[in-house]
Amino acid sequence: MIDQAEPATANRTWRDGQCHCGGVKFSVLLSYNLTVTQCNCGICYMSGHQELMIPEERFQLHQGQEFLKPYRFGNRIADHTFCSVCGIMPFYRPRSHPTGFFSVNARCLDLGFAENVEYVDFDGKNWEASIAAGLHKITE
Repeated sequence: MIDQAEPATANRTWRDGQCHCGGVKFSVLLSYNLTVTQCNCGICYMSGHQELMIPEERFQLHQGQEFLKPYRFGNRIADHTFCSVCGIMPFYRPRSHPTGFFSVNARCLDLGFAENVEYVDFDGKNWEASIAAGLHKITE
């Protein structure tokens, strides 16, 4: 499944992910030391989305574009995408980085390869203040 447009290195490995039904399949190039953001905003909290912020060049969608449906709310900057078959949000374009990044749902990947997984909280209920304070983490 992995296309490897950017090769794996001693510091990063390609990992496959998917939505629940398997209709949407993707790969991400991840570090062995991950930072997973747990946001308390309404959509992340209710859907269980745990964020791995991935630069666009380290993300590949392999199949399922036809199943992805958009959902925008509030200021309509974030482009949340859900599988129309199973309802899972495997990844989306985040408000904090609407171009050049994907917020990948860590729960759609097997993180068993990682040497270290750090979970950090982000106060998405107070998004503007949290961003201004520099509390948003990008996965390395």
